[in-house]
Amino acid sequence: MYVCPVNNICRNSAAIFGGVFIDGYPKPMQKYTRLLFVVLLSGLAPLLTAQTTLLDQSMLSAASFNSFTTYSVAGTQTWNQSNQYGATCTGYSGGQNYQNEDWLISPTINLTQTDNVKLTFDHTRGTTAIMNVGVELGWYSVYATANYTGDPTTTQWIELTGINQNIPVGWQFIPSGELVVPEAAKSANSRIAFRYMSSNTQSATWEIKNIKVKGEPQGSNPNAGLFKVTNWNTEWLGCTQFGPVNETQQLNNVAAAMLAMNSDVFCLQEVSNTATVGALVTLLGPEWSGSVVPVTASDCDQRQAIIYKTARVQLVGATELSTGSPAQGNSYAYNWSSGRFPALYTVNFLAGENPIPVSLVNIHAKAEDGNASSYTRRLGASQGLKAILDGAAYNTKNLIVIGDFNDYLVGTTSTSCACTDSPYKNFTDDTADYNGITKNFPIIEHLIVSNELSGNYVAGSAAQEVAVAQNIFNFYNTTSNHLPVSASFQFQVLGDQAFAKTPTWSVYPNPAKTQLHYDNTGLDSQSLPAVYDLTGRPMRVEKTNDHTIDVAALPSGVYLLKVGARCVRFVKE
Repeated sequence: MYVCPVNNICRNSAAIFGGVFIDGYPKPMQKYTRLLFVVLLSGLAPLLTAQTTLLDQSMLSAASFNSFTTYSVAGTQTWNQSNQYGATCTGYSGGQNYQNEDWLISPTINLTQTDNVKLTFDHTRGTTAIMNVGVELGWYSVYATANYTGDPTTTQWIELTGINQNIPVGWQFIPSGELVVPEAAKSANSRIAFRYMSSNTQSATWEIKNIKVKGEPQGSNPNAGLFKVTNWNTEWLGCTQFGPVNETQQLNNVAAAMLAMNSDVFCLQEVSNTATVGALVTLLGPEWSGSVVPVTASDCDQRQAIIYKTARVQLVGATELSTGSPAQGNSYAYNWSSGRFPALYTVNFLAGENPIPVSLVNIHAKAEDGNASSYTRRLGASQGLKAILDGAAYNTKNLIVIGDFNDYLVGTTSTSCACTDSPYKNFTDDTADYNGITKNFPIIEHLIVSNELSGNYVAGSAAQEVAVAQNIFNFYNTTSNHLPVSASFQFQVLGDQAFAKTPTWSVYPNPAKTQLHYDNTGLDSQSLPAVYDLTGRPMRVEKTNDHTIDVAALPSGVYLLKVGARCVRFVKE
């Protein structure tokens, strides 16, 4: 059985889209004293989307339960149905615990024409004394697949992470939270499944009801071009000398928080080495990737990294902005904390037919250390960076300057010098070219966008992710002494509007594994086949003959084949 390698991350928190702003250091071990401010956002209207219900089974009747398929991999105990409690499974029988692995698999669900698909359900376990046994081992897990083989042990499943497992007392039903069904699990024959496990020494009863799968019909989804960008200083992530003591716990907490925030791209600071990025991506799952520059194996460097959803963001290049002008009497390198240069990540936001190029300038400025020189170095670094970004290489690009600025955008955190202006005043004063979208927040993590992106920023969407700290136990000691800050950007989407599908055009086999054949009757012999993913991104395929293409190298998912004026969807297994 193939299961996506996500380590049973069980915390669930809804990322806020507008809310409460507080200082990033509300804990006794803060590095320096700050005044705490609270800013309340109001007037942010919710983004409304048309939804359709694709699956709705209460499991409170035999007919509802029987629409699902049960499959026992190990043990004699199986899923059963209760008119009061729904679908139930337990490894306890006759006063004894038994080892079990049992699957409850949904009927097929056609997800080929639906975006933003999410699964919800209500569940509980009991009794209170044993309800959490096996949670950390993944005994109560949920999966999705684009192609069920009939046997869960041979099916390629993708685990749906972020289940709310925090049942307060035994037998009390709680909502699962919204679990996102990934693109790789979407096809005309998608299924979701619940896997129950127990051992011969421990077991708890799992009860599930009110299972629903909802999504947004393609063509009516106004959020298709909506991208959420998050900044986070992860406090010496991967370093054994500094930051939180338990590195494994910190890494798991960071991954859980990122999945809960559900952003499209994360810009991180204080990532200690390249191996940590790989470990974090493994925890997040196969839909994610990452990069850190410069590549380093050192245990405790401080680098800026990027983590992103590969279906939504394409990494084009990564480098350091390591060459710049001296300022304020210091070299460019010294102003940037003796060489902690800005990391430039060139990416494409994948929204529709045309990718949107964006340059993410991820910075970590000199921290306040109680003397005037720190402020001067931040000021010099800001001046040096703006000179680069104002230059011909960047002054027409879609820029987001993001990171740990270690100062305010209005006023300053510094009390060690006779200064009142922010060291980034040069950016905020240049309103023709830059928009400091977090300038009114008394925090030190910020986003500044170039004028090219100012109109794409969703007004009022910038916010600290306060729910992250509320949903991770002892957050400031186990995870980070900084809160993430997010903002959203809306872009126009061409998407399927550019592809008028031809329903009568024959392609086969569908789903396809290695080769896809299409009917070439009436087609111009000069018409070349083109394959696109559902964002409109062209995919590389090889033509085998005049009516066949090789699709073996394509990742599993749903694609569009276009030849001349004809277009049709197909599924790659």
